[in-house]
Amino acid sequence: MKITFRQIDAFRTVVSTGTVTEAATVLGISQPAVSRLISDLEAEVGFQLFQRSSRILVPTEEARLLVGEVRQAISGMEHIKQAAAAIARFGHARLTLVTTPTFSTHLVPELIERFAAVRPEAMARMEIEANDDTVEWLVSQNFDFGITSNEPMNPSFDSLVLNNEDVYCVLPKGHHLSGRALVHAHDLANESFISYISTSRFRFEIDRFFAAKGVERRMQYETRTTDAICRLVAHGLGVAVVGSSESYLKSIPGCIALPFAAPLSFRSVLFWSKQRAFSAVANDFLEIAQKSISAN
Repeated sequence: MKITFRQIDAFRTVVSTGTVTEAATVLGISQPAVSRLISDLEAEVGFQLFQRSSRILVPTEEARLLVGEVRQAISGMEHIKQAAAAIARFGHARLTLVTTPTFSTHLVPELIERFAAVRPEAMARMEIEANDDTVEWLVSQNFDFGITSNEPMNPSFDSLVLNNEDVYCVLPKGHHLSGRALVHAHDLANESFISYISTSRFRFEIDRFFAAKGVERRMQYETRTTDAICRLVAHGLGVAVVGSSESYLKSIPGCIALPFAAPLSFRSVLFWSKQRAFSAVANDFLEIAQKSISAN
């Protein structure tokens, strides 16, 4: 089977535009040329790609399956082009960082901002992954740093604790517990509870604490970030237990953050692989992270 890029490009464009005429205009070639490319592709794949409905070409079910693969492949090519352009522009001055969602809206952007002040010519890439295990795997493969809420157990990693925050109970304004100086687990019995997603290790620690206390909550909502949890609380959907700085929680309108009585803390941990040599920009980023600890 010999499929050419021109055939694929014509196929994708006809799917998008719905007609050979418009596809020819987009591609800058003649209508017969587009039709010939589609016919040649059908001959190669061995099935019909389009059915005519009035003046519109409707993709067959097989074509719909194929175009999904085509779009994914073209997206991969676009990523390669962007990476090549970045390498040409920045050379090896490239930092890669992967984090869980909790730190993607607050901590990591602040670190990247400080990094940009030191390395304005460098490219920085931040990826967001749902759970700690995936973050650790990506750092073991090719990322410079990872940030999660736990120190990795794998001895091939080294780590730095950036923050060790207290745990707070977040309530909507006007909640009957809002006058308390300290909230206990039993105060939240049968309350509608907003949690971190189930793959979060911190969520596991919170759930284990409530289970040990024998306190039942109504587990109605869950989301990925502290910010999103607090926004749901502010809309009156429930209460939550989160790890964050008190000043940050107080900045979110509609919420009240009260100390929560539990032997829990919420860490932000930067870690990296000891198996891979540091680049110059990675060294700079680590120094920035170390300075951020003393600044806090």
